[in-house]
Parts: sequence; C-alpha cells; structure tokens
Amino acid sequence: MSVSAHLTPEPERRLWLILESMRHAVDWADLRIGALTAFAVAELAFIKILLPVGPPGFLALVSLTVALPLGVFAFAPLKRLPKWLHFLEPHKGRMSADDSLITVDDLVKYSHGDLIFRLDKYLGGGITATPYYEDIIGQIVENARAASRKQSLFRAECVVVGIGQLGLLGQLIWR
Repeated sequence: MSVSAHLTPEPERRLWLILESMRHAVDWADLRIGALTAFAVAELAFIKILLPVGPPGFLALVSLTVALPLGVFAFAPLKRLPKWLHFLEPHKGRMSADDSLITVDDLVKYSHGDLIFRLDKYLGGGITATPYYEDIIGQIVENARAASRKQSLFRAECVVVGIGQLGLLGQLIWR
C-alpha cells in the first residue's frame, strides 16, 4: 500500500464530489445566464414601452434582441457540440503540477485519458483498475467542458447586454 493510499481510501466518494462540483458549475452558469437573459427581456420591454427610440435606443434594442437568442442557446446542455460550433471548445492550456483538479478551468485542460492518469496519482491509485471510475471521470470531463462553454457564452452575452446598456445610457442622455 502506498503512502497516499491510506490517506485517500475512497476514490469513488472523491470522484463523486468532483463530479457534483462540476454539475454545480453547470447549474450556476445556467442560473447566471437565466438572470442576465431575464434582465435583457425586462430592459427591452422598458425601452420599447417607456422611451421614444432614437439612434442610441435603436442600438440598445438591437443588442438586447441579440442577447435573447444567445441566452436561450446557452441553456442548451452543450455536452456535445457540432463541428460548426468548434469555437466554443475550451482552450486546452498547459497542464501543470499546480492544477487543483477540482476547478472547471483546470479540468478542461485534460483529455479523458490524461485526467484518468492524473486523478489516479492524485487520489492514491486504484482508479485505472475499475472501468466504473473511468466512466465517472468521463462525466467529470463532460460536465467541466459544458460549464466552460456556458461560461464563454455568458461572457459573450455580458458584452452584448453591456452594449445595450451603453445604448440605453445614450438614449437617456439624448432625451
């Protein structure tokens, strides 16, 4: 028995904790996207109903209208992407010894095989002996990538809604 094996005797429980953390990251990204999309809808209604639309207001209307389908698309599971959406794939950064292996940003760097190898060392061994553990790691990788894609779409929606905010501010000044 290795030194670390007696420190982490339950790789399954630890893998499930990491998987739940990745699922929580996906749910949290969905919540933020939903809140931003609801804000864009409310602001769109505010501009349309209460403000006369000038050129800056038109910019706000257009950008907030673009934010709606972007927000709806971001609610998709995004587990597997078609080839035409390859730009949403997370960038595989350099793997390092300092990777925490419990955060989305660190886990998306790894392929399924690399993560199996790394978590086998990280959790004290025994993972590669059971296909069940490898399947859990596959779910971890899939959820980490989905969370990263959703975070990218959230950032894009933030930019679009931010442009809408500038248009709304310009419209209020224009009045």
